[in-house]
Amino acid sequence: MSLTSAINSAVTGLGANQRGLEIASHNIGNANTEGYSRRIVHRESVVSAGAGAGGVRVLDIERATNRFLTDQVRTEGASLGRPEIRNRYLTDTQDLFGALASNSSISQRLADLSERMETLAVEPESSTGAASLIDGATIFARDLNAISSELVRLRAQADGEIGNAVRDINNDLELVADLNEKIANEINLGSDPGDLQDKRDLALRRVGDHINIKTFERSSGEVVVFTGDSQILLDGEAVPMDYAASANGSLNTTFGEITVLDGISIQGDIRDGKIKGLLELRDKVLPNLHRQMDALASNTRDLTNTIHNRGMGLPAASVLTGSRTFADTATDTVDISSDVRFVIANSSGLAVATFDLRGADGPFTIDGLADAINLGFVGAAADPLDPAAVASVVGGKLKIQTTDTANGIGMVDLNGGADTVVTFNNGAGDQTFSGFSNFFGLNDFFVSDGLVEGDTADEVSGRIAVRADIAAGPELISRGRLSTGEAPTPGTDHVIAVGDGRIMSELGAAFSSDRAIDATGGLPSINKPLHDYAAEIVGLNSQFAAEEKERLAFEEALVTQFQTRLTDKTAVNVDEELANILILQTAFSASARVITTADEMLQTLMQLKR
Repeated sequence: MSLTSAINSAVTGLGANQRGLEIASHNIGNANTEGYSRRIVHRESVVSAGAGAGGVRVLDIERATNRFLTDQVRTEGASLGRPEIRNRYLTDTQDLFGALASNSSISQRLADLSERMETLAVEPESSTGAASLIDGATIFARDLNAISSELVRLRAQADGEIGNAVRDINNDLELVADLNEKIANEINLGSDPGDLQDKRDLALRRVGDHINIKTFERSSGEVVVFTGDSQILLDGEAVPMDYAASANGSLNTTFGEITVLDGISIQGDIRDGKIKGLLELRDKVLPNLHRQMDALASNTRDLTNTIHNRGMGLPAASVLTGSRTFADTATDTVDISSDVRFVIANSSGLAVATFDLRGADGPFTIDGLADAINLGFVGAAADPLDPAAVASVVGGKLKIQTTDTANGIGMVDLNGGADTVVTFNNGAGDQTFSGFSNFFGLNDFFVSDGLVEGDTADEVSGRIAVRADIAAGPELISRGRLSTGEAPTPGTDHVIAVGDGRIMSELGAAFSSDRAIDATGGLPSINKPLHDYAAEIVGLNSQFAAEEKERLAFEEALVTQFQTRLTDKTAVNVDEELANILILQTAFSASARVITTADEMLQTLMQLKR
C-alpha cells in the first residue's frame, strides 16, 4: 500500500468514525424520546480499482425496528383502547348505582321504602311515620333523577369524545401525509429519514388507538392507510373523517354517522379502538342502563299509584287533578266495567255527600264524564244549587274539587273489592287499565311530569317525583279505603277511621311480592319484588364492569408483551452506546495517528530527494 493509499484509508476512517460518533450521540440524546428507534451504522470496506484497499465508508444508517412488531403494537393498541374506555365509563356507572350491600344503593332505597310503608300501616295516625315515608320516597325519586341525569350526561360525553377522536384522527392523518412527502424526498436525496419515520409511526399508533386500521408502505417510502374494510383514509392526501357531535344524550336523541367524502358512512368499518368502545357505550350500554332504570321507575310508580288511588288520606285532599292528559276530551272515550262511588268527607272522616257513578251509563267522553260526575254531586246535595264538589276538565285533565276546602274527596270502585276495568279509546284502538282513579291519576303518589301508565317508559326515571301536595302535606297519603258495601249516610257514617291503615298495608305487601317485569335493556323478563329487580340492575352493571376490567387486564398484558419485544429491538442502551463511543474514539485517534505517521514519512521522503 502506498503512503497516499494509507492516508486515503485513514481519512475515510476518520469520516466513518466521525459519522459513527454522530449517530451514537444522536442515540444517547434520544434515549428517552417517545417512539425513537435506535440507529445502527452499517459500514463496508472500499476497494479502489487497481489500488487495493481504499479504506471504509458508511453504507447506510438503519433504524432498529421491526415492521411486524410495530404493526402488532398498533393493532393491539386498538384492542386495548376499546376495553379501556368501556372500563372507565362502567366504573363511573358502578359508583353511580352503588354496591349491592350499600345503604345508598337503589335496591336498598326501595327496600327501605317498603319498610316505611309497613311501619305506617301499623300506626297510620303517626305524623312522624307519614313524614318518614315521604322522606324515603323523595330520596328514592331524587336518586333515580340523579342517575338518569348522569346517564344522559355520560352519553353526551361519550358522543363528544367521539367527535374529539375524529378530530384527532384527522390531525394525525394530515401529519402522516406531510411526513410521507418528506420521507420520500429524503430517500430520493439519499438522506436518513429515520426521525421522520419515527414521528410517522407515532402518529399512526395514535390513529390505531382510536380506530382499527391497516397500512402498507410503497417503494417510495410513503404509507397508505385504510380501515379494516378497505376504505381509504390516506393515499397521497388524507381523506378527512366527518362527525358532528350532539350536545344531548337523552334516549330519544338521534346521532349522526361517522363519514368520509360524499357522506359515505364508515361507522360499520369501525370494529375496534376507543371509538368503537365509545359507540358501544353511547348506543347500547348506557341506553340499556337508562331503560332499566326507567323500567324500575315506571313499575314503582304504577304499582304505588294503583294501590294509592284506591284510598284517601285523613283529612283527604280537597282538590284532585288527574295526571293523564287527553288530546281531545270531546271524542276520547272511557268505558268502566263497574260503578264507582264518590264520597265527600270532612276532616274527621265523616261523610258529607256521596253518589255512585253508573258504569252502565257509559261509554263516556271525557267531557261527558265530568258532566256525569257533576250531575251525581248535584243529586247528592240537599240544595241542588250547592253541590259538595265540582268536576271539570282543565288543560285536558279531569279535575274534581270540593266547594268547601275543609272537606276532602275519596272514591272506590264497586267491583267486589277489585279494581274496575277502564277501557280507553282515543281513536287508536282500545286500551285497558285497572282502577278508575288510577286511570285518570286523580290520587297518584308518584308523578312523572306528563308521562303516565301506558305511555313509553323512556325518561321516567328522570322525571319521577312525589306528588307536590303530598310532599308538602303527608296527611294526604292514602291510608284507609272506602267501603264497597252500603253507601254511607251523610252526617252519620264515618267513611275512614284514624287507625285505618289498609292502603299502606297493601302497599307494603305489594312491594314485597313478586311483580312481572318485561325484558328491557339487556335484562330478561323477571318476576321478583321491585327491590330485587333493582338489585338485578346493580348486579348486571357490576358484572359488566368486572368483565371489562378482566378484558382490560388481558389486553394490557398483551400490549405490554408486544411493546416489550419492540422496545428490546428499538430502544437505546446507553451503556452500549457509551462503550461504542470509546471504540469509535480509539479508532478515530488511530486513524488520525496513521495520517500523522504517513505525513511524517512523506516529509522524510521529501528530504531524501534533497
